[in-house]
Amino acid sequence: MNDFYVGTSAYKLDRYEEYTRKTARANEEKKAETKKASSMQHASVCRLLIVMVITVFVAASALVYVNVMALRASTEIDNLEKKLALAVDKNKQKEMEINKNLDMKVIEKKAIEKLGMQKPDNSQIVYINVKKGTHSEAINPNGGSSESAFSGVKKVLLSIKEYFS
Repeated sequence: MNDFYVGTSAYKLDRYEEYTRKTARANEEKKAETKKASSMQHASVCRLLIVMVITVFVAASALVYVNVMALRASTEIDNLEKKLALAVDKNKQKEMEINKNLDMKVIEKKAIEKLGMQKPDNSQIVYINVKKGTHSEAINPNGGSSESAFSGVKKVLLSIKEYFS
């Protein structure tokens, strides 16, 4: 700049005007670049802010979802525990009722009143004597009994004959 003011100004006026125009254009270009850089920076900040808001929203939604699912599971557990308590109480009542009905006097009363049954007479009672001995049979190592198949059939036929006679 000092260049333009040394000496007479009349000769350097056109150079000064050209210089001021160049300087003005350079300043305008700098301002435009600065404005463009500022707008780009503003846009990137906006994008970052939008991404952060979306991330916070997704995280909050996930947290709410997890809490809702935990609450549902807790409620379902409470309902199932109530059902279990009711079932246990009902089971105890049924057990008491069964024990009450197993009393021989109650059974005898129901048999006589509802079913028309009566106690057997002495002539109707039959006593059976059972021999108290040990019974065992030897087994072949081949997998069958030691007796032949015919003797087994013979025993069955004899037992049927005894039953009908």
